Amino acid sequence: MSVESNKAAFLRIWDAVWHQPAATRQIMAQSYTNDFVQHISSLPQPIPRSQFIEFVIGWQKAFPDGRMDIEDLVAAGDRVWCYWTSHGTHSDTYLGIPATGKQVTYQGVDIWRFTNDGKVAEAWAVPDALQLLRQLGAIAK
Repeated sequence: MSVESNKAAFLRIWDAVWHQPAATRQIMAQSYTNDFVQHISSLPQPIPRSQFIEFVIGWQKAFPDGRMDIEDLVAAGDRVWCYWTSHGTHSDTYLGIPATGKQVTYQGVDIWRFTNDGKVAEAWAVPDALQLLRQLGAIAK
């Protein structure tokens, strides 16, 4: 696929995965390879697609008004990078932290690798987990 096709696929998938809870499972099943793995900088091991789907659904439940807004997007070859800002109200348990009712805003970077047929094969996320945990009161400022 072309760089522009990868960017378009990224934007379509990103929006559906993070902002359309009813479509999350379906879009991830269709748009991610069966052997997809998600690397998250704050986790010791990559997680497979099935666990990542549950992670996203957990985020949607914890932040029902949550947004994952893309601030910048770059693509080259089979990779797409984005800088994003997440914001929402912590309304349910997330990362083991009971709902606080607090508004949070934190940033991160994602890199996705696409296959030749336009599916996501692997992804890396570097969220500012420290900023998020501070805002939730899980660690001191």
